[in-house]
Parts: sequence; structure tokens; C-alpha cells
Amino acid sequence: MSGPRSTARITSAVHGAAVVVRVEGDLDTGTVHLFHDGLRRAWESPGVRAVVIDVSALVFCDSRGLSELITVLQRGQALDVRVMLSGVQGVLRRVLTITGLRNVFEQYETVSEALEKAAAAGPRRDRDGGEPDSGGLYETAEGR
Repeated sequence: MSGPRSTARITSAVHGAAVVVRVEGDLDTGTVHLFHDGLRRAWESPGVRAVVIDVSALVFCDSRGLSELITVLQRGQALDVRVMLSGVQGVLRRVLTITGLRNVFEQYETVSEALEKAAAAGPRRDRDGGEPDSGGLYETAEGR
């Protein structure tokens, strides 16, 4: 007999020089690959200055999910891309507090607030010297 399977839905969209990645459901061993894949598309987007991870619909996060969030933060630092969390609450807030990581992540109440802060940093040129794209929708990943 096995317990309930974890599920997640990861969506991402471009907003100027920022990519918003929304995580719904569980971010754990069974679903972290979906999150990783969603972020890969964000890292490959030309001209990205910020990645906003919307966790307002996150239900559960285990150590593997937390590890992936730390990896995202480190990659952002290496690429000079701001990594911002929005909607931190419940289990993730508790995990970040217990682990001492609450003040390590840049956090905002809403995606809109994070995007305002990201926009205040100004536009960034893409790799070809042009302005970054301003609004395409990426694929949605769902699974377990």
C-alpha cells in the first residue's frame, strides 16, 4: 500500500525582462524535475534580469524542493539574475525560517510587487543587443 502521490503544476510567462514561474501543489522529490524544467526555459530566455517564483499556491515542499530553490538562487547569482519569491506562506515559510534561509531569499507578497521591483532595475539588452521580449507564454508542465 502506498500513500498519495504528489502532484504539481508549473507554469511560466515572460513579463519584460522578468520570467514568472508559478508553482502549484507539491515541490518534492516526485515533482522537482518539473520545476527544474520550467526554470531551464527561464534561464535560456534572452535578456532575463529577474526570475520571480510564485509559490502562493504551493502546498508542500520537502528537502529536495528546498535544495532546488537554493540551486536556483545560486544560479541566479552566477548569472547576475535576481531570484525573487512571491507569496511565501505556510509550509515554505516555516521551512525557510527553520533552516535560516528566510532572509536569504528576496521575498514579496505578490507577483505584481516583485515585478515592480524587477522593473525598477531597468531594461537589460539581450545577447544580440536588442530589447528583451515582452510577453510570451511558455508551456505548462503538470505531473507527478
